[in-house]
Amino acid sequence: MSGGGAHTVLVERAILNEGTEDEVDLHGYQKSDLKTCICYILGILSAGLLFLVFYWKPEWKVKAMSTRSSLQDANTIILKDVYQRWHVAQIQYSSTSLPMDNIQLKKTEMKTQVESNQNGTVTSRLQIRFFMYKKLKYIWNDGEKSYHQLRGLDVNTHTGSFYSHYKGFSVNEQKMRKELYGANKINVELRPIPVLFFQEALNPFYVFQVFSVCLWIFAYNYIYFSVAILMMSLVSISLTVYSTRKQSKDLREMVKSSSKVTVCRGGDQFEEVDESNLVPGDVIELPICGCRMSCDAVLISGTCIMNESMLTGESVPIIKTNLPVDRDAAPEKSSIYNSDAHKRHTLFCGTELLQARRSGRDSLLAVVVRTGFSTSKGALVQAILYPRPMDFKLFRDAIRFICVLACLAFIGAIYVVTIKIVHKNSVKDIITKALDVFTIAVPPALPAALTIGMVYAQRRLRALGIFCISPQRINVSGMLDVVCFDKTGTLTEDHLELFGVSPVKTEILMNYFRNHGDVNLNIDNTSFMMIEDATRLPFGPFVVAMATSHSLTRIDGKLHGDPLDLQMFQAVQWHLEDASEDDDTGFSIPVHTIVRPPAHQLNGSVTPWEKDGIKEIGIVRQFPFASDLQRMSVITQKAGSPDMEVYVKGAPEMIASLSDPNTVPEDFYSVLREHTYHGLRVLALAWRPLGERLPWEKLQNLQRDKVECQLRFLGLLIMQNTLKPETTPVIHELNDANIRTIMVTGDNKLTALSVAKKCGMINRNDKILEIEAKPPSKPGEKATIAYYPVHDTSKPSPAHSASVETNSRIESNENIAITICETDSSTDDGCHFIVDGKSFAAIHEHFPELLPRVALKGCVFARMSPDQKTQLVEALQKLDYIVGMCGDGANDCGALKMAHAGISLSEAEASVASPFTSKTPNISCVPTLIKEGRAALVTSFGVFKYMALYSMIQYTTVLILNTIDSFPSDWMFMYWDVAITSIVALLIARNEAFPKIVSKRPQSGLMEPAMLFSLIGHVILQLVFQVGSYLIVKAQPWFVPLVVDKSKVANTKGYESTTVFLVSAFQYIIAAFLFSKGPPFRAPIYTNLLFTISLIVMTLFTIFLLFLPGAEWADNIREFFQMIELSYDHLYFQFIILGIVIFYFILATVLEVYIKGSKLSKRMFTCKSLHGSDDNAHSAMHQEIRKEEPAWPTVTYRPRARTSSMRKETESQL
Repeated sequence: MSGGGAHTVLVERAILNEGTEDEVDLHGYQKSDLKTCICYILGILSAGLLFLVFYWKPEWKVKAMSTRSSLQDANTIILKDVYQRWHVAQIQYSSTSLPMDNIQLKKTEMKTQVESNQNGTVTSRLQIRFFMYKKLKYIWNDGEKSYHQLRGLDVNTHTGSFYSHYKGFSVNEQKMRKELYGANKINVELRPIPVLFFQEALNPFYVFQVFSVCLWIFAYNYIYFSVAILMMSLVSISLTVYSTRKQSKDLREMVKSSSKVTVCRGGDQFEEVDESNLVPGDVIELPICGCRMSCDAVLISGTCIMNESMLTGESVPIIKTNLPVDRDAAPEKSSIYNSDAHKRHTLFCGTELLQARRSGRDSLLAVVVRTGFSTSKGALVQAILYPRPMDFKLFRDAIRFICVLACLAFIGAIYVVTIKIVHKNSVKDIITKALDVFTIAVPPALPAALTIGMVYAQRRLRALGIFCISPQRINVSGMLDVVCFDKTGTLTEDHLELFGVSPVKTEILMNYFRNHGDVNLNIDNTSFMMIEDATRLPFGPFVVAMATSHSLTRIDGKLHGDPLDLQMFQAVQWHLEDASEDDDTGFSIPVHTIVRPPAHQLNGSVTPWEKDGIKEIGIVRQFPFASDLQRMSVITQKAGSPDMEVYVKGAPEMIASLSDPNTVPEDFYSVLREHTYHGLRVLALAWRPLGERLPWEKLQNLQRDKVECQLRFLGLLIMQNTLKPETTPVIHELNDANIRTIMVTGDNKLTALSVAKKCGMINRNDKILEIEAKPPSKPGEKATIAYYPVHDTSKPSPAHSASVETNSRIESNENIAITICETDSSTDDGCHFIVDGKSFAAIHEHFPELLPRVALKGCVFARMSPDQKTQLVEALQKLDYIVGMCGDGANDCGALKMAHAGISLSEAEASVASPFTSKTPNISCVPTLIKEGRAALVTSFGVFKYMALYSMIQYTTVLILNTIDSFPSDWMFMYWDVAITSIVALLIARNEAFPKIVSKRPQSGLMEPAMLFSLIGHVILQLVFQVGSYLIVKAQPWFVPLVVDKSKVANTKGYESTTVFLVSAFQYIIAAFLFSKGPPFRAPIYTNLLFTISLIVMTLFTIFLLFLPGAEWADNIREFFQMIELSYDHLYFQFIILGIVIFYFILATVLEVYIKGSKLSKRMFTCKSLHGSDDNAHSAMHQEIRKEEPAWPTVTYRPRARTSSMRKETESQL
C-alpha cells in the first residue's frame, strides 16, 4: 500500500512514498483559460483529432491547457510512477468537522474555524483539499506544503492509545469521521457496456482501423474488404468488452461484502451498524461464533483463531492475541503500532474469524485501524486493478519498432508520390496512394501481439490450478534464471513425523527408565537420552511442555493448528478442550484452553508433580510463534494451584541462549549438530516457574521478554522432515535446465543442508563452505567473516543408526555432509555457500561489498527472517537474475512480492502474497509455470515477427504495383488479411507448452541480435523474391504490360499484380509456418491441429489459384480476385512460380533455423563477440571471482571435537 516512504518537496512538485514501489512524482498545474480556448479551437480545426490525442494522453491535455504552479495553488495534479507511467488527478475539496483531539489530523489539515456545540465539545471545521489516486485519498499538509496519503491508525499511533483513547464513538463522531475517510467499502467499478464499448473503440488500434476503412471505402470503393475488417473489429471489441465486464463482475463478486457489525458507543452501550459505516478508531465487538472481517482491526481483548489464506496463502489457522501493552505506563511511552510487527495482534480485512475466546468475562473487542482500500483486502484488489507492468520493456521495444516501420512508411510514401508525379496522376490519387502506404506498413496491432501467447497461457494455467492476478508476469516467468524455495511445507511435508524426544539426562529419569525395561531407550555417552515413544515419558515438565507449548484449538470437534504442534501434542496422547467463561474450571483465573494427561501418566508417582495429583493444566496466556524471535511460549496453571509456570518452545540455539547456562549440557551444540547433520529438524523445550502470583489483568499485559528469560533447559524434540515426492524430480528438472535453485528457510542450516543434498540442490561432489559473519562485539572492534569447510562429524551414533536405515525419504545410506580436502581452498562452480540469518545480517550491514558474491554462490540460507528473504531476492535481482520464489506464503509474503514470479502454495484463488497462487500443494507448479511462460514468450515473439513481416510483405507488394500504377484488388486484400492473417493470429497461439524444460533460454527482448537478424533477413528475402518474380514475369515473351486506365482509382488486373499476389500469398503462409515454432519451448506444430489444417488448406487453395485452368468456372474465380489468366499455354511459368516459392521456403527455413542464432548474426548486430562475455551482472561477477581464485575466499579450518569452543561461538552469535 502507498504512503510508507519519505517525501521530497519542492515548490511545484513533490515525491511521495520515496524509495517504495508506490513512489510517485507530483507536478502541480493550474488551468489557463487562454490555453484552453486555443486548444479547443485547434481541436475543432483538426476535426477532433487533437481531442483524441488528449484522450490517449491526458497528461498532454493538462500541460497544453494549464500552466505550472505550486502544489498549494494547483487544481490539477500530474503523477509519474516508478514505471514512468503518467496519471492525472483533479484536486477536490470537502468540508468536515473533527474533534480537536484527533492525533492523526491535527498536523495535516487546514483549520478554518473552531466552534463549540451544545454539549461543549470543541470541534474544528476543516476545509480539506485532496485528490484520489489508485482508490486512495491524498490530503494536503499545510505544514509541509505537500500531499500525504490519508492513513488510519496504522501510522504514528502508540500501542497504549488503543486502550486509553478509543472507547467508542457516538453516532455523530462516527459520521464526522466517515465524511473524511469515506465509506468502508471496496467497490469495483462496473462500467456500463456502452461506455466500455466506446472506450475500447477509441483504442489507437481501432481508430487507425476506422481511418483505414474510410480510406478504402471512399478512395478505392473496396466495400467487401472494408466491411470484413469492420466486422472483425466489432467482434474483437465485443469480445474485449465481454472479457473486461466478466472480469470486473467476478472481481466484484469476490470482494463483495455486506454484513452487520456491533460497535461500541461508549461504556457498555453497543449498537449494530452496517459495515460500510465503520471508521478508524471505532471499537467493535466480535462474535464468538466467527465472521469475516470487514476492516483491519487491532485486537484489544480476547483471543481469535483466524484463517488468513487469502492474504498469506497459509491455510493453517493463526492464533491472534490482544495487543500487549504496559497499562501502568503512559500511552505515549509505549511503542508505535506497526501492522507488520504486530501482525499477531491484528485482524486483517477479508480474513475469516473461525473461533474466538473472551478474556474472562470481558467482551471480545478490537479497534478499527484501516478501512476501505487502505486495508489488506483493499491492497489485494489494488494489485489486481493496477498490476505491476513487469514486461514494460517489451512494449517499449514494440513501440520503437512501430516507429521504425513508420519511417519506412514515410520513405515508401515519398517513393509513391514521386512515381505518381512522374506518371502525372491526379492530386487525389497521389494523396490516397501515399496514405495507403501508411495503413499497410504500420500494423497498429503490433504491441497487442505480445499479449496473445499470455492470454492462452493464462487459460491453461487456470485449468491446471494456477491462478494469476498479474498476467504480465507470465511472460517474465519464462525467463527465470533462479528459483528460491522455502523448505517446510514447500519442499518438505507440512506434517513432520516425531522421530523421538531427547530430554536432558537426570537422576530421576534414569531411575524411572531402569525400573521400566519395556521402554525403547537409546542411551549413549551424551548428556541426552533418546526416547522413541513419548507416551513412555513420566509426568513432568518435559511432558507438560509438549502438551501446552502450542497454538492448537478445537473447531467443530477437531483439532486445528500448525502441523508440527499437532504431531507434538498427539505424541503425548493428551486431551485438549477449549474453556468457556461459563464453565467452572477449577482454576483461580480464567483460562482459554485446558489439557488433560492420559490415565497411565497419573499412576505410579515418580515426581513431586504427580504426588500433587494434577489432573488438568490450563493455558492462561499465549505468546504466538514469531519468526523473527524463533520461539513461542505459554503461561500455564495447574488446576487447584495458584502457582503458574512458563513453557517455551523454539529454535534450539535461541532456547539455549534464553536458558540458565547451568541447565544447558556441555555437549548441547555437538549433539544438535549431529542431529541436524542427519537431516532431522530439532526444536528445544524449556520452562521456569513464573515466581510471582500476578492477577489476570497483569498477566494479559505482561511483556514476553520478561517471561522468556532465565529458563531451565528441558531437552530436544527430534522431528523427521520428509520430502514431498514431487520435490526431487522437480529440482533435478530445474538443474538439468540450468535454472539455479536456492533454499531460503527459517530452519537450522544443517537440517536445510541435508534436505538440499537429498533433493539434488547440492550434488554429491560439490564443495560446501559455511559462512560465519559476526558484527563487532565492542565499540572500536571490526566485524569478522570466516569461511569454514563443512565436514562430516563421525559415523552415525546409536541414536541415529535406525534413522540412517529407515529415513530414506531424507537420508539414504550415505553421509550428507561433504568433507573438503584441507589443502584445497579454491571455489569453483561446484562450490556452495551456506549462510544463516545472523551471518546474513552481519554481511548485509558490515560487508555489503560481499553480498553480491554471497548471493551468487549461496545455495542454503537458513534461519532467515521474512525481511532477510526479501533482501536476498533483491540482491539476486541486482545481479540481473530473473528471480522466482515459491513458498507457502506464511513468512514469505515480502519475498513473493519482490520476486519477478512469486508462487504461493495455497487453496485460495487469489492471494495478496504473490502474483501466482497454486492449488497444487507442491512445487510441481514451478516447472509448469516456467514452461507456460516460455511458451507464451515464444508465441508472443512469433506473432510479433509475423505481424511485422506481414506488413513488410504487403508494403513491398504495394510499392511494386504502384510503380506501374497498379494496385491489389478488394478480394486480394480479403484473402491476404482475412483468410490468411486473421486465421493465423487466432490459431497460432494454441500450441501448448513443450513438456520438458531445456537449458536453452528463449529470447527475452525484441532488440536481441537473433530477433533483429531474423526480421531484417526475412524482409530482405521476401523483397528479393517479390521483385524477382515481378522481373521474371516481365521477361516472358508472352508478357503484355498493364494498360493504365486513368479514370479508375485502382488498376488491378494484370500479369504483374497476379504474379505478385500469388507469390506474396505463399510468403504469408510460409511466414506463419516458420514463426509458429515448436520445440524446445512449445509443442510441435502438428499438435495444434486447427492451425496445421488451416495452413494445409490455405497452401492447397493458393496452389489451386496458381494452376487455375482456362475453363469458364475458373474465369469466374479469376474475375472474383481480379487476376489475369495464366493458361495452360503458360504452364511452365506456373511451375516457375511454384519453384520460386519452394526456393523461398528453403532459404527462409535455413535463415530461421540455422543462420539466425549463429555467431555470424551476433557479430553483425552486436559487439559482444569481441569480448566474449555476457553483459549481465552475475556473469561479470563469476568472471571476477575466477580471476581472484584461489585467494578468495580464504578457508578457515576449525577444530572438529572442541564442543566448548563451538558453544562459545554459538553463544557469541546469539
